[in-house]
Amino acid sequence: MRWDNLQILLAISREGSLTRAAQFLRLDQSTAGRRLNQLEAELGAVLFVRSKSGFAPTQVGEAAIARALEIEANINGLVDDVASTSGTAVGTVRLMGNGWTLERLARLSVTKLLTAHPQLNLRTISLLRSSHVRGEASVSLWFEKEPERGEFSVRVGDVPYAVYQSKAVDPGENWVAFYDEDVARRQINSAQAKLQTHSGVVRLTGTDAGVFQGAIEAGIGKGLLPMCMAEENPNLVRASKGPPDLKRTLWLHTHPDTVETERVKVTIDWIRDEFARVFTP
Repeated sequence: MRWDNLQILLAISREGSLTRAAQFLRLDQSTAGRRLNQLEAELGAVLFVRSKSGFAPTQVGEAAIARALEIEANINGLVDDVASTSGTAVGTVRLMGNGWTLERLARLSVTKLLTAHPQLNLRTISLLRSSHVRGEASVSLWFEKEPERGEFSVRVGDVPYAVYQSKAVDPGENWVAFYDEDVARRQINSAQAKLQTHSGVVRLTGTDAGVFQGAIEAGIGKGLLPMCMAEENPNLVRASKGPPDLKRTLWLHTHPDTVETERVKVTIDWIRDEFARVFTP
């Protein structure tokens, strides 16, 4: 039985579809499908129920995934045993989060981490919160996200937000607003509702501050933005003075099986050390 085929099994279980699993492993879809078929033929069982909504593991598939996770943990342990003797982090860490948080880390701070650890690689993934940390070396950064069962979670810090508008175009009482269906407690929506006047009209909703910054700059409406981002944009002005209108807590999540590995530890330490410089104005 080939490890390559087991990697397909794990990637599908994490990504929910063959297409996304192939993209994650940097394979074409036909190769990924062939490897899954080979694994199912070797085991003599169907591992996933295929549907238009994605791939769901069968009972046999769940058992196979559990064993494959054990094998992956052993491989990761071998990599980290070697890393501990050399005193450096080795391998790849998946870093998941909102697009704007990953962009700021990449632009302002990733060089520092990779220079200090030349055998460490990062794979950034800006997907929805349905992306799970499930055994692999992954770190995710989300606002107001409850930890999955068994996840290791730690508070990184508070990111200040304020209401901004275009310097060149008066938006009047038009607004842009966050709306994220994956979050049970939409703290930012409650904060905006308190700031918005009765005559205010929401013209644009979405999930990413990077998109909102462009919309606010164009005069579509005013809205809440991370101050670290908005203060760098000369085309925006704060709608009011004083303290931040909102502070959102950024949480870090990882899997307990990998939190003690060298590559995950140095990644977590880097994020915590760089938080203030990257995410506060």
